[in-house]
Amino acid sequence: MKTLNREASTPNQKHSSSQEWRWLSAIIVAGILLRLAAILVYPHAPESDELAYLKMAEDLVAGKTMNAGGYAFFNMGYSFFVLAPVLFLSEHSLLGLRLANLVCGTVSIALVYMVAREAGANRNARLLSAALWALYLPCGVYGVYLAKENFMIPLMLGILWCALRMMRTFQLRIAVLCGGLFGLLALTGNAALSLAGAVGVALLVSKCALRIRILSVPIMLVVAILVASPWLVRNATLLGAPVLNTNGGFNLYLGNNPAADGMFVSIAKTPRGPTWHALREEVGEVQASETLKHEALAWIKSHPGEFFALSVKKLGLFWMPPIHNGRDAPVGAEKLVRLVWLIEYAVLVCAAVATLPYVRSRPSLAVLWTAVALYSAVHMLFYVIFRYREPIMPVVCVLAAVMLEQAAVAVARFARQRAHVS
Repeated sequence: MKTLNREASTPNQKHSSSQEWRWLSAIIVAGILLRLAAILVYPHAPESDELAYLKMAEDLVAGKTMNAGGYAFFNMGYSFFVLAPVLFLSEHSLLGLRLANLVCGTVSIALVYMVAREAGANRNARLLSAALWALYLPCGVYGVYLAKENFMIPLMLGILWCALRMMRTFQLRIAVLCGGLFGLLALTGNAALSLAGAVGVALLVSKCALRIRILSVPIMLVVAILVASPWLVRNATLLGAPVLNTNGGFNLYLGNNPAADGMFVSIAKTPRGPTWHALREEVGEVQASETLKHEALAWIKSHPGEFFALSVKKLGLFWMPPIHNGRDAPVGAEKLVRLVWLIEYAVLVCAAVATLPYVRSRPSLAVLWTAVALYSAVHMLFYVIFRYREPIMPVVCVLAAVMLEQAAVAVARFARQRAHVS
C-alpha cells in the first residue's frame, strides 16, 4: 500500500508543505463550522449523566466536595479539566460549556491528521483522514452533549500518536507524554484504557532496542499513576479505597444479569433494582459496586452460553449502522441528517475493513486495529450506548482514508490507461 509510504523529499517540498497546511486549516475551519452549527441549531437540555458531570463541576467551582451519585461514582476528568474551568470563567454559561466541547473537537481534528501522518499515510490520505472526521455528522451533535466522550477523544488520539511515534523511535518525552495521557484517561473514561494494548503492540514491533522498549513501560506507568494519584488519595481518604470510580461493578452488572439485553438497562429493571439504594446506604458506594461485580461474575459463571451470546450481540449493537431512531421518529431535516450519517458510517466502516489484509505487512495498521478491537471488546463485556462508539471512530476515519486514497489512485490509473488505449 503506497499510501502508507512516507513521501520522498523533493525540490517543491516546502511549497507542498505550505499547501498541505492550507488544506488542513480549511478542513479544521469546516469542522468548527459543523460543530458550531450543531450547537446553535440543535435544541437539547442536559439530562441524565450530563447533569451529573455538570453538578460535579459546579461543586468544584463552589469549593464543595464533588458529589454526583456518590463521592466517586462518575469519572471526574471531564468535569474537572473541561467543565469546571469554563464554569469558573463564563459564569455558568451552557453555551460556554459547549464551546469547550468545540475546542476539544477542533483539537481532535488536528490529532487525527497527526495520527495518520505518524502512521505513515501520505499527504492525501492524512488530509482525507482529518476531513472525514471533521465532517462526520455525529461529531457536531455529540458536541452539544455535556458528555465525557468529548474529552476522551483527544486523549485517545494523543495516546495513539505516542504509540506510533514510539514504534519508530524512542524519546523519553514521548513516553512521559503517553503516561500523562493515560493518567488523564484513567480519570476520564476507563474503557479507553484498553489502548494500553495498542501501545503494547507498538512496542513489540518497534525498531528500538529491547531494553529501551522494556524501560518505557515503567516510565509510562509511573507517570500515569502520578497524574491519577491525587484523585486516588482523595478517594482513599473519603471512601477508604484508592479507586478511580465506583461504577465498575455497577456497569458490569447492568450488562450481565437476567434482565440484560446488550443495551443500557436501568438498575430499576434488574433483579437488584428494589434493593439497590438500600444496599448503597448500608455498605457504601465502594462495597455496593463490589457486591454488584460479584453478582455479575456469578451470573456469567452460571450462564456461560448466555454470556457468550450476549457478548456477540453487544458487538453487533456496538457496530450497528445508525438505522435506529432517536426518541421520536425523525422528520424533515433530522431525517436527512440521519440518512447522510448512515451513508458516512457505511463508507467509513467498509473502507476501514478493507485494510485488514494489509495488517500483517503494515505495523501501523496493526496498532490502529488493536485499538479498535480492544475498545470494542470492552463494550462486549459491559453494555452498549451508541454514543460510546464515537471515541474510536477517528481511528476508523484514519483506516478508511488510507484505503479510500488508495482506491482513488487505482481509479485514476485505470482511467489514464483507458484514455491511453483510446
